[in-house]
Amino acid sequence: MRPFSVGQKWRNDNTTHGLFFGEVIEASAQGRWGTVVITDDQGNVLDTYIGTAEAFQASGEWQLIEE
Repeated sequence: MRPFSVGQKWRNDNTTHGLFFGEVIEASAQGRWGTVVITDDQGNVLDTYIGTAEAFQASGEWQLIEE
């Protein structure tokens, strides 16, 4: 699992609801925890995830956008 880092971007292609993006805005404990702002493809803020990088990545729904 990759640790969270501020500015990291994620993508979720949901077949039912469309395309979503996540951006890490805060990371702590060497990236083990973080805050991810989730937006739609229009940039509208939909939700915020606060928790472990491991749980976020283990869902399998989110893919890291390689820079």
